Amino acid sequence: MSNLTQNKLPDDIVQHIEHLERVRRDFIANVSHELRTPLTVIRGYLEALIEQNDGKNPSWDNIFKQMHQHSLRMEHIITDLLFLSRLETTEQEVVYQKKLPIANILTAICEDARQLSQQQHHISLTKDSDLYLDGIAEELKSLFYNLIGNAVKYTPKGGKIEVVWKREKDQACFKVIDNGIGIEKKDIPRITERFYRVDKARSRDSGGTGLGLAIVKHVLLRHQGELIIRSELGKGSEFCCLFSKEMVSVGK
Repeated sequence: MSNLTQNKLPDDIVQHIEHLERVRRDFIANVSHELRTPLTVIRGYLEALIEQNDGKNPSWDNIFKQMHQHSLRMEHIITDLLFLSRLETTEQEVVYQKKLPIANILTAICEDARQLSQQQHHISLTKDSDLYLDGIAEELKSLFYNLIGNAVKYTPKGGKIEVVWKREKDQACFKVIDNGIGIEKKDIPRITERFYRVDKARSRDSGGTGLGLAIVKHVLLRHQGELIIRSELGKGSEFCCLFSKEMVSVGK
């Protein structure tokens, strides 16, 4: 009883929970791998059918295109599940690249975001070019893409998206601010959960997988960072990633 009163579980229960968690992660990774190949084949056949039909039968054309669209969405979900699984299951010591040029990376990602939005949003970037981060480039790019991409998806046409990379005391701060649809206060604590959707219909229509913010959370855990979310329904959102001073470098 003393262990329980001290909020410490017995070792055998802890080991059982850890085992179940490993089983869950392995199951998701294995299923995702097994689904990837047949989905690729299905998508390939659908592309051939769309090309062969080429508007000859509009009814079938619409059916093939819808099937193709949903096969692509399933592939995106599987890709994100595999990436998330790798973030969770990497047991060896993480090797960080030194002094990643975050300002340059964000410049390229913001340009991609402008193309994604078809120039229908005003996307600005304020950056400190002398501020660097130690980390894993692929994972950090995924974090940046997810947060900036979400701002584009959930901000109406003509809206403003501000991306900031700056020093904040002895930490580094990556921030995305938009004047989009915003998030209800009750949803904010849960939006980093897998497949949690504030607006299910809108999320699916935008092509989201429901895993982006879960990926953001795990990348931050691996980079000694924290996520701070401020949002008000109908007024926009601010996602702020703070990285500890141990990960930050300043100057050339």
